[in-house]
Amino acid sequence: MGILSNLTDEIKNAMRAKDSLRLEALRAIKSGILLSQTAVSGTKELNDDESIRLLQRLVKQRKELSLIHI
Repeated sequence: MGILSNLTDEIKNAMRAKDSLRLEALRAIKSGILLSQTAVSGTKELNDDESIRLLQRLVKQRKELSLIHI
């Protein structure tokens, strides 16, 4: 099972649970992954190292945004 299918399942679970914060975060992660995949080669699957680097970059961006809004 790929990372996108796992994310899709988790998004569905968050919708069912009406957990808007979790849903927003999962959608942002999925969006980042899709943008990263299409920027490189269309539909290339990310390997584990690329996925981890991408998630670390997204976390850093979120932290920087939260500091700006304070």
